[in-house]
Amino acid sequence: MGQFQRTQVGNADLIALQDSWAAMPPSMFFPDVPVDAWAPYGEFLDGDGNLTLNLGTWLVVSEGNTILVDTGLGGRPAPMPLKEETALPSVMEAAGVKPGDVDIVLFTHLHFDHTGWNTVDENGAAVPLFPNARHVVQQAEWDYWTGSDELRAAAQYDNSLGPIESADLLDLVEGEHAVTSELVTVPTPGHTPGHVSFVLASGGERAYLIGDAAHQPVQVREDGWCPGADVDKVSSTASRKALFARIEEEGALIASGHFPFPGLGHAVAGDGGRDWQPVG
Repeated sequence: MGQFQRTQVGNADLIALQDSWAAMPPSMFFPDVPVDAWAPYGEFLDGDGNLTLNLGTWLVVSEGNTILVDTGLGGRPAPMPLKEETALPSVMEAAGVKPGDVDIVLFTHLHFDHTGWNTVDENGAAVPLFPNARHVVQQAEWDYWTGSDELRAAAQYDNSLGPIESADLLDLVEGEHAVTSELVTVPTPGHTPGHVSFVLASGGERAYLIGDAAHQPVQVREDGWCPGADVDKVSSTASRKALFARIEEEGALIASGHFPFPGLGHAVAGDGGRDWQPVG
């Protein structure tokens, strides 16, 4: 269960990790998009007409630091139709990285499918899985999800976020934060108020870890399509348009944790728009 794929970006290693994956009707994920709008995009659906939602994270090895970007769904019951059991820790180990090896955990945002393996259950208590890592969150994102009892519950604060804060492993940052000289935050708000992407720039090569700025390859062309989970669809659309324009202009690699595994490709100019071109 689960898989990984290693890619080189200049002098840095970029490793795609799959925690699990799901399949669902497009109308379930993009409720505002008419069913017939999918007619030109059959290539992005499976034989049953469903879209594939990878549940992936990324390892970046940059300047001697082992960095995990998002922590997947975790070992708790999932409110989505998973095709395989979640497996991030074992996939990481297969890639040669143990939890204690991780120096930094970065979050694109704090939805439950990006924070689930923050902790594991140990004798009935949630304890940090990455005990040696600083866990880096945008201040605006943290403030949003801890701003009310309802949002704290939605973010599974007691299981996923609180234990990190209690263990003094949390660092709150703002805006364009340089994790290393090669890995820098790119604010892309909208999906959530403090959502960010990351640009990995090394040896003249670039890759953008886009988080949930987009969830499906079809959005590279249809960049106005928003999933139901976007908190602010106007802002998320603006962020997505700007991000893909930047990626296309730079000829950079897209690294998406939700596009079908491994989620690597390019945004290239096509007839009347921009198209997704997977790697390999």
